[in-house]
Amino acid sequence: MDRKAFAAGALLIGLALGLVGMALFYDRAIGLSFPIFISLVLLPLLVLATRVGLPVQRRNLWPLLPLLFFAGMVAVRADALIGALNIAAALTLGALMLHYLPSQRQIDTDSLGHHTAAVTASSILFMPYAVMQAGLGWSWLSARRHERGGAAVSVVRGLMFALPVIVIFAFLLGSADAVFANVVNQAFNGLRDLFGLQYLDDTLGRLVFAGALAIFVTGTLGYGLMRSPAEVEAEMAPSADEAAPTADATTQKNKPGIKLSMIESGIILGSVAALFGLFVAIQFTYFFGGQTTLEVTGLSYAQYARRGFFELVAVSVLTLGLSLLLDRITIRQERRENLIFRGLALLIVGLTTIMLISAAQRMYLYEEAFGFTQLRVYVHVAIVWMGVLFGVFALALFRLRPNIFSFGLLLVIIGYLATLNLMNVDAYIAERNIARYQAGQELDIAFLNILSEDAVPVIAALYQQTEEETVRQWAGQWLARQLNGLNWMQDDGLGAVNLGRGTAWSQLSAISGTLPDYDPSALMGISLQLPRTGRDDYESGWDSLVTPTGSSR
Repeated sequence: MDRKAFAAGALLIGLALGLVGMALFYDRAIGLSFPIFISLVLLPLLVLATRVGLPVQRRNLWPLLPLLFFAGMVAVRADALIGALNIAAALTLGALMLHYLPSQRQIDTDSLGHHTAAVTASSILFMPYAVMQAGLGWSWLSARRHERGGAAVSVVRGLMFALPVIVIFAFLLGSADAVFANVVNQAFNGLRDLFGLQYLDDTLGRLVFAGALAIFVTGTLGYGLMRSPAEVEAEMAPSADEAAPTADATTQKNKPGIKLSMIESGIILGSVAALFGLFVAIQFTYFFGGQTTLEVTGLSYAQYARRGFFELVAVSVLTLGLSLLLDRITIRQERRENLIFRGLALLIVGLTTIMLISAAQRMYLYEEAFGFTQLRVYVHVAIVWMGVLFGVFALALFRLRPNIFSFGLLLVIIGYLATLNLMNVDAYIAERNIARYQAGQELDIAFLNILSEDAVPVIAALYQQTEEETVRQWAGQWLARQLNGLNWMQDDGLGAVNLGRGTAWSQLSAISGTLPDYDPSALMGISLQLPRTGRDDYESGWDSLVTPTGSSR
C-alpha cells in the first residue's frame, strides 16, 4: 500500500475513532468503554499490518493476551486504583507491542533496557507520526481530487473543512441564544443518547477530547505500521547481554565499565552470605519461634513486625540488584570460577528467600494486629512475586536463554497485577477485617470507609447480620453513600457498564428499602465513635497501645 494512501486511511480511522472515543469516555464513568475502544484500535492495526505487507513476527504478539485481560478487567473491578493500574498496564503493553510490531527482534529475548526504550519511544513518537500521517493523508486527498473519482474525495475534503466551521458557529450561536441551542439539541435528538450532546456548552471540550483521541489512534497506526524493520533496528543499540555466552561463562562479556575479578566478587558474595546466614539463624531461633521474641526484645508482635518488614524488603531488593551487578561485571575466565560464583549467588538467593518468608510472616502478624488495608495487601502480594523473581534470577545465572531475567521481570509484573485483579482486593480487605470483628476484635472502619463498590456484597452482609447498633448504622450509611453514587452513573450508557458496580447496584437496590437516607455528617459522626486500631499508619506510637493479640489496651 502506498504510504500516502495508508496515511489517508489512518487519518480517517483516527477521526472516526476519535468521535467514538468521545462518545464512550467524555464525562462518563469508565467501564466497558475501555476494552471496546482498545479493541477498536487493535483491529485496524492488525488488519492493516497484513495490507501493508509488514513482516509481523507472531512471537511478538503475545502481549495481546495480558493487554486484553487488563483492558477487560477495567470493566470488572470498581476499585479506582486497580482500574488505573489496569489502564496503565494495558497501555504499556500496547506501547511495547507497537514498537516491536515491524521488528525482527523478539520481545522475550530483548533486554530490560530495550523494553524500557521501546515503551518510551512509542509513548513519545506517536504524536509526530500522527502529524506525519495527517500531512501525507492530506497530500493524497489533494492529489486524488484531480483524478477519476475525485468528486468523492472533494466531498470528503469539503466535509472535513465544513465540520469544524459549522460546529464553531453552532457553538457560538447556541451560547448566544438559549432557544437556538434548544432547537439544535432537538435536531440532534437521535444522536444525543449516543454522543451525550445534551448541551452545546461543552462542544469545544468534546472536540478537543475527540481530537486528542484521533491523534492517539492516527499516531498509533503510523508508528506501528509505517516504520521499516531497518528503521526499528537503527533505533535500538545492540543488547548488552546478546553477546553473553549461552553455556558456562568462559569468555569475557561486553567490556563493562567496571570489572572485578572472581576473588573480589567472591569476597563480596561470601561476606554477604555469612551475614545473611547469621540473620537467618536468628530468625529461626526467635522470630519463627513465636512468643520468645517478646521476652528478648520487649516488643509486641506488631511492633516487631513493623520494625523489620520494610527493612527486609529493602534488603531483598538491594540483594537482587547487587547480584545482577556482580554477575554483569565479574570476569570469570575458568569454569571453576563460574561454578563458585553461581554457588555463592544461589546461596544468597536461598537465604534471601528465607528473609522474604520472614517479611511475609511479619506482614501477616501486622495485618492480624491492625487489620487489612490496600497498602498492606499490595505489599504482601508483592513479596510473593518477589520470591518468583529471585527464582528467575537463579535461572538467569545459568544463561538458559538470552535476557531471561528481563523477560521474567516482565512476566512477574504482569503476574503481580493479574493476582491483584483476580483476588478482588477491596472485597478481600472487607472480608478479612469483618472476619476479625466477628472473631471478637474491634472493627476499625477507618479503611473500610475508603473501599470501592467491590466491597458492597461483604458490607451488605454485615449490615444485615450484625446486632451491634453502631456498626449497623455505619454500614447502612456507607451502603447508602454507595447507592447514591451508583444512581448517578445509571445514565452513563453502555460504556460505563462495570461488573463490580453493576453487582453492587443490584444488591443495593434489593435492600434499598431498609437503608437510611445518606447523610455525610452522620457517616462521619458514626465513624468517629468507632475504634481506630488501624490508624497506626498515620499516628506514630500507636503500636505501643497494642498487645501481642492485637486488642486495644
